[in-house]
Amino acid sequence: MNANHIPQLIDPATIEWRTITNETDWLAWHDADVTASGVGALFPDCHHPYETALRLYAKHRGVEFAPVENSATERGKIMQPAVAEAVRRKHPEWIIKPADVYLRHKGLKLGATPDFFIHGDPRGLAVLEAKSGTPSVGRRDYADGRVPLWIVLQTLTQAMLADAAFGVVAFLPVDPFNMEPIIQEIPRNAAAEKRIIDAVEQHWIDVEDGNEPDPDFARDAAVIQAMYPRSRGGAVVDLSGNNELPALLAEREELHARIKAAEIRCSVIETELKFLMGDSEIATIPDWHITYKTGERKGYTVPAKTLRTLRIYDRRPDEARPIESLEES
Repeated sequence: MNANHIPQLIDPATIEWRTITNETDWLAWHDADVTASGVGALFPDCHHPYETALRLYAKHRGVEFAPVENSATERGKIMQPAVAEAVRRKHPEWIIKPADVYLRHKGLKLGATPDFFIHGDPRGLAVLEAKSGTPSVGRRDYADGRVPLWIVLQTLTQAMLADAAFGVVAFLPVDPFNMEPIIQEIPRNAAAEKRIIDAVEQHWIDVEDGNEPDPDFARDAAVIQAMYPRSRGGAVVDLSGNNELPALLAEREELHARIKAAEIRCSVIETELKFLMGDSEIATIPDWHITYKTGERKGYTVPAKTLRTLRIYDRRPDEARPIESLEES
């Protein structure tokens, strides 16, 4: 039970505890609600890496999206038990058990799937959110007491629905030389929980009334495509009153010219590499690994063709290159 004595914004008796027995049911529950993992998308300043307000709105207006499965999500599933074990070694007084439940407030249509529950702490029950990722992500997002805001909101939502005393976020770097977890406690916060509830309630009002949130054009390309998959024959939209479009279109043309010039320059560099390698398959150079191997391409509607493929691998240390797109999960 919640030992923090913060105001009870949600009656624990109104929370459904659904045992997860299969992924199909869980996905159906998950898609019908705003969930803890996506609640950060309702806050513009949160910069949720995997969800946007428009995608959440579109989903709840009936647009179907395929489940997101990639190397990051797969790694997260594999690493979850390892994260729990790393936390257990740091806190042997904690009894850490898989949650295996979907928590749901029917009135709010708000749900959560905690990774683990922590028992044995004198303060009461706690939820544990397990994260993993590259060491560079750990340094960027979790060092010096930091936790990304969307994960704070995720953990607070889980703790609120579970009526837990506090939450814990643990990040485990995927590094064979350093598996030291970064463990941060997330205390219950009545003001933050009130904002979560208000944002969720407003989301469902907007869904009901058709109040579409502003797109994030840098991230919502697939969402917009899914919302408008086909054109209406003969339909015309007059955009002559949009004063921003002429500048945007001019910028687009300039960017296309730069891209073309960059592609030409890349081709020149690659041609020089091919010349320097001659008939060698591998080139050695500090911080880089370059291969230029011969392979066979099978013939389908075109004849089979022998090809050589140039591959360039950046082996510089993490700090010497941009953080990769592979994030924590």
